[in-house]
Amino acid sequence: MTNHSITCRPTRDTFVRFTIVLAAFFGFGLYFFYDGSIGYRKANEVYFSYQAFARLGNEATQSSPWGREIASRPLIQAEQVEGEWMVEGKYPLPSDCAAAQSTPAEAADYAAMRQGWANCWTAYTARMKFPVTPAEHAFDTGAIREQWIAGAVCMAISAIILFFILRTSRRTMSIDGNTITAAGQQFTVGDITRLDLRQWGKGYKGVAYATVKGRKIRLDGMTYGGFDPAAGQPAETFMQALLARYQGEILEYEQRESTES
Repeated sequence: MTNHSITCRPTRDTFVRFTIVLAAFFGFGLYFFYDGSIGYRKANEVYFSYQAFARLGNEATQSSPWGREIASRPLIQAEQVEGEWMVEGKYPLPSDCAAAQSTPAEAADYAAMRQGWANCWTAYTARMKFPVTPAEHAFDTGAIREQWIAGAVCMAISAIILFFILRTSRRTMSIDGNTITAAGQQFTVGDITRLDLRQWGKGYKGVAYATVKGRKIRLDGMTYGGFDPAAGQPAETFMQALLARYQGEILEYEQRESTES
């Protein structure tokens, strides 16, 4: 039996997986925050502007030419509610919503609107850089609040993932003589009363559990060391060193090994 130290550090694949999940949740969080602060309000402006163009286009085909007052009317009938523009008191608009201030030239052109309001709408969206097709419905304050909540949840999960990344980066799984360090804890081989290896090894979860003073301590070979043959399978080397020193109960290790062979 040798007494040299074996140290398994976090694998590159572990950080790649963590980073992918972190990027996904952080990205979704930013997306939800954008919709809650800007996106849904912009969508409402497009939606109600489209409805106004359709209404004015219908009026143009059924009534006499408009007077000059049409250009001075706001395209969207909005009101100030708690410091921001809203339609019907529950559909927020951007603070700089031009459609809530005056009717644009494209919608105030009676002849063009009478001939085909859809063409006027297309011209307006091109100038405003709006999508031609509006959303199927407007977004009320409740929908916007949901975006903020969803964003906050994603950011909270991102913070938790970042915590685990930092914690993992500072930990190792090692054996030095009879002293073992794993899962942020240190104990001796003699402290182990049971070694559960049913999920150990490449092709499995790469996880074993050492029962120490009635508590299970996780030995995570996939996260620490890994099973890459090119790197010398550090996790398996760690386990073989542990087995060379351990004399207690082992769960299903020999049975699994015989099945593999």
